[in-house]
Amino acid sequence: MSKNALLKILSIIAFLASLLVVFMLFAKVRNISVSYNLGSEQNGLYVLLTFSLLLSLALLIITLMLSTKQNSDEKYSQQNAFDLEGEKKEKKLDEDYSEEEKLDADYYISKIIPKHNAKIDITKYTEKILSNIAKEFDIVQGLFFVKAKDSDEFNITGKYAYFGEEEPKSFTLGETLSGQVAKNQKVLNLKEIPENYITILSGLGSSSPNHLIIIPVVIENTTVAIIELASFKEFKGNFKELFQTISEKIGNELLKY
Repeated sequence: MSKNALLKILSIIAFLASLLVVFMLFAKVRNISVSYNLGSEQNGLYVLLTFSLLLSLALLIITLMLSTKQNSDEKYSQQNAFDLEGEKKEKKLDEDYSEEEKLDADYYISKIIPKHNAKIDITKYTEKILSNIAKEFDIVQGLFFVKAKDSDEFNITGKYAYFGEEEPKSFTLGETLSGQVAKNQKVLNLKEIPENYITILSGLGSSSPNHLIIIPVVIENTTVAIIELASFKEFKGNFKELFQTISEKIGNELLKY
């Protein structure tokens, strides 16, 4: 039991005891007045007893009000402490999340984008990019489409861990999800894709990743390539912003082929 509740109970008991005593005194005074015919003195005693009763009632009310106010202040203080603690936790989570998701664009440019090599063709070059991305992140499959010159058609040039009876189909600007990404020039991050939409084969069997991100490679407001990456883990944080930053660099390297 809290201190405030105990104080309320004791105050009520004290008032009831005072009330009982006053009524007993009223009866006693009445008996005395009848026996000794006190007259005006009797009225004075009644006034004094009534004043005592009112004083006890006033003290009870004041005690209850103070107890209620203290209880309210304690609840307000506890709520403020709870809110402050919640804000601290939320801020800590935001800081942890922000710190976790900071990706150094210059670092990943050096790790992902190979140096130009005249001895390799665009297929080997794009597959090298996909392979490097897979090394740095949890990528289980990747496709690289490059826009044909003087055409809105995007053709497959590079593959990573791809399994399929047929080659990935070409698409045009605005056609299919990848074509729409090429048209909108905005990264599309799909957190839940249909089962068996993508199949991954390994020595342990086959499985289906459920996260897909489609990245447009844009140079001077023109989409020159599309990168599709699949993973079993969600693409979160600044992964999207990272590839928005380095996609132009990838595009400039593609122009050399």
